[in-house]
Amino acid sequence: MKRKRSLLCLMFASVLLLGACSIQDLMFWKKKEQNEQNEKEAEPGNKEKSPTLSFSFEDVSGSRTKDNVSGEKYKIDYVFSEDNAASLFKKPNDPLQKQGVNGKSLYMDGFSTRIRVSDYEAPKNKLTFSTWVAPRGFENLNKYGNEFNCKGHPRMTALFDWGHMENDEGFLFGYARLGMWGLQMNLHNSETNQDFFVGYYDPINTLPLWEWSHIAATFDGETGYICLTFNGEVAYEALIPDLANTEIIPSDEPLYFGYYCSPIYEFGIARQSPSALVDEVEVYHDSFNPKELKGLFNKYSDNGKVPELPFSEATLDTDVYSGDRYRPQYHGIPPAVWMNEPHAPIYYKGMYHVFYQHNPIGPYWSQIRWAHICSRDMIHWIYVKDAVVPQEPACPEGAWTGGSVIGPDGTPWLTVTAGTNYVDWKETSRFSHQSVLYAHCVDPDDPYLTDWTVEDVNTLVQPSDHSQGKIEEFRDPFIWYDEPYYYMMVSTSVADDWDNSHGGSTNMFRSTDMRNWEYMGFTFEVSYQDYPEQGKHWECCVMLPIHTEDGSVTKYIFLDSPQYTVDGYVVDTYYWIGTFNKTTCRFIPDDPKPRLFDHGKGIYTGQTGFCYITDEERAAGITNYEDGHSVIISLAQGKSAGTAQNAIAGWAHNLAMPVEIFLADNGVDLIRRPVEAVSTLYKETLFEYEGEGLSAEELAEQVKDVRSDMYEIKASFTLDPTDSIYDSGIYVRYNPTENYIGTERTAITFCEFGVFVNRTRSTLLDYPDKSDTWVVPNTGREFDVTIYVDRSQLEIYINDIATITTRIYPKYGDSDFISMFDNRGQMKFTKFKVTQMKGCFKDEVEPAYYDNNGNLATA
Repeated sequence: MKRKRSLLCLMFASVLLLGACSIQDLMFWKKKEQNEQNEKEAEPGNKEKSPTLSFSFEDVSGSRTKDNVSGEKYKIDYVFSEDNAASLFKKPNDPLQKQGVNGKSLYMDGFSTRIRVSDYEAPKNKLTFSTWVAPRGFENLNKYGNEFNCKGHPRMTALFDWGHMENDEGFLFGYARLGMWGLQMNLHNSETNQDFFVGYYDPINTLPLWEWSHIAATFDGETGYICLTFNGEVAYEALIPDLANTEIIPSDEPLYFGYYCSPIYEFGIARQSPSALVDEVEVYHDSFNPKELKGLFNKYSDNGKVPELPFSEATLDTDVYSGDRYRPQYHGIPPAVWMNEPHAPIYYKGMYHVFYQHNPIGPYWSQIRWAHICSRDMIHWIYVKDAVVPQEPACPEGAWTGGSVIGPDGTPWLTVTAGTNYVDWKETSRFSHQSVLYAHCVDPDDPYLTDWTVEDVNTLVQPSDHSQGKIEEFRDPFIWYDEPYYYMMVSTSVADDWDNSHGGSTNMFRSTDMRNWEYMGFTFEVSYQDYPEQGKHWECCVMLPIHTEDGSVTKYIFLDSPQYTVDGYVVDTYYWIGTFNKTTCRFIPDDPKPRLFDHGKGIYTGQTGFCYITDEERAAGITNYEDGHSVIISLAQGKSAGTAQNAIAGWAHNLAMPVEIFLADNGVDLIRRPVEAVSTLYKETLFEYEGEGLSAEELAEQVKDVRSDMYEIKASFTLDPTDSIYDSGIYVRYNPTENYIGTERTAITFCEFGVFVNRTRSTLLDYPDKSDTWVVPNTGREFDVTIYVDRSQLEIYINDIATITTRIYPKYGDSDFISMFDNRGQMKFTKFKVTQMKGCFKDEVEPAYYDNNGNLATA
């Protein structure tokens, strides 16, 4: 039996592990190889080496691109290609092309773009890779396990892959955590009859984000020569006796570009694929010397310099989603792929900035960073460069939810949850892997606050004695300034060995300079036994001043998003109204019972908020923090469609409508309204009635020809039930056809036990969640309702004191009508107005695509 082992060649900084090779051996082999190379170069008629495979991506058409060597056109697998037309939510399109180092480059989305070369004939012992790449992000995958020869080596994002590393075959050329890159191979030594794995990684350079880099690696199994170059310069070079007389162990797998043959999966989505631009990628079945490798760089360099790449070309492309029938158009949404909770909203010099948790690689949670959008009105948004990305030494494994404040120097500061754990995050440790980190804007005069710099040292580190909450539950710092103090809450769990006697809470810190923080204890907690829906840990905790609309009474609102709740509960946003003692830093609720902020059942989560005073108001003399505007911004999850649909959609989640909040005059209820600038989205009026009253049947007849999937409804109506059991309401995304297939319609229902959304018939698709929302316990007789329909998103504001945010996914294109129903409710409308809405990124949007499903009326 062949002996198998791993030749550990993890190359970092000044540590080079070269097996049994001595310095004398290395010098001898290097001298010998150089002499041979010099003689070879001096030979007359020496020809330039030719690639075995070469893609320039100049001619991407019909999801195919040409190999410059053979002339064959290889298929580019891509989620939005014509092959997937029957399943798509948008019109198919060819893979995207962007500016390259030479003409055009291929835009790889990180989860679906790849090329399969089935007829690849691999070399035995000589191999060279050359690639231009501009990544948008890096994966932080676990290392190979101890049961494999490749144990301890990083799993990599694959540029070129041939074979399964854990099965001891083939090679993999790619990059990994925080931009490290290199070459992995499974080799066989015919003299010793040994099979072994090797990995070589650039010990000097890491790949930058959003910029071109040229990386090349060469291997010669006859001599044991290995060389890696970065932008034409040698990063690692050696002659290693253990590699001499070796061959690459063959694989039955095809050669892949942009895909690993046995990837890690996340919610059914294959990982280890580049989110990047790539250009001029080549494979040679020959070995190169450093001069030749530099020649590969110089071929497309700008006089020896790396070609410039505009950020607008390198970043995510949002236009690819044009016409997506479920993607909201007048709500804030990431340019592509994944977002979770928004955070750190701040007003600065006339602009509103919101950051959010983002993965640029695929529509799933991983390697989270701070993405950034800004606006002049909290309605029309502009995409800005990502603000904080994972980086050494402060936050290598993630930049998680945090806050923002105008710091002591008068410029915006960000407070970031710094993820410092790597791979072993569930293992026991003597210190927390979550801490608080500062980031600062590079140019405070830039209205977009485009660039940020991260401090090297974390500001707050959780102690290991559980005195500031359970270890590893220390995140989501929320910060504000109320003269003379900065206050910072950090969400946590009250440590109790999980005996169910305690639940979540927040740590409170106080400072006058944001450098010296005084720990003030836990801000607020409730009994887990009394309120199990509050879970064992709180996230995204927010506390804001709220006042009556006349300003006569001021209280505080405290919001949380509980985690680790008992079975049967979903993650939702809860709140309490009470007072905040600035001396003890304790929040005292008027009523300890938590209240749902939104009744959509797990859709409205991950809330954030801020209290701000505009520049004009400050100029007018308003400076007291508690006199500002308090606004809540939240995530609107898209999980009702099922996470399995994220892969075919290519995106997940968006923002709910920002709402300004007030204390009701009764001192108990919370008033919430969309920010005033929502009116700037208004387009034409589709229907309007105001009068003494129309029945549901009469109004339904009048609106029967109104069609849209992007609109606002403002309605006023009364109920006068004729029975103790009744249900009346408004249909949205209504289909007038009801046939043997069924029908589609979503019922906003007002009945004897309250208000809810009945989604039972919201879609004829079989995978979305069709369960009802939570019930708003309002059984009144008079209602003022505002409804927002934005393709799949539905938001309902009921008498200004309750909301329901949910999702609906109609299958058919003619499920875009409006109607009413009335069963013993005696519903009478005195006002009903339907307004078409514009987009929040651009006014005109592409109509929703239903060509592959058509209309129910003709199905």
